[in-house]
Amino acid sequence: MSGEYNICSLVVHLAPARADEAARAVAALPGVEIHARTADSRLVVTAVDQPGARAFDQIAEMHRTPGVVAASLVYHVFENTESDARDASPN
Repeated sequence: MSGEYNICSLVVHLAPARADEAARAVAALPGVEIHARTADSRLVVTAVDQPGARAFDQIAEMHRTPGVVAASLVYHVFENTESDARDASPN
């Protein structure tokens, strides 16, 4: 990915009766990855901008997903790949 992009971390609370279905739907969203799932139906998720799929749009889609009770933004950073390349190159 080139240019600027968003990286977001969230805790997603699921309705226990629909947790499996909701987790599959969340995992299927472009740029979304589930990193952990708790026994009490919570997910630790990241959402990263993808070509044609902004992270914030995916977060909104999580809120509309049946079985999702809430999706709470925990962390957000706006990255620039050009500055990342400069930081990684030796001086």
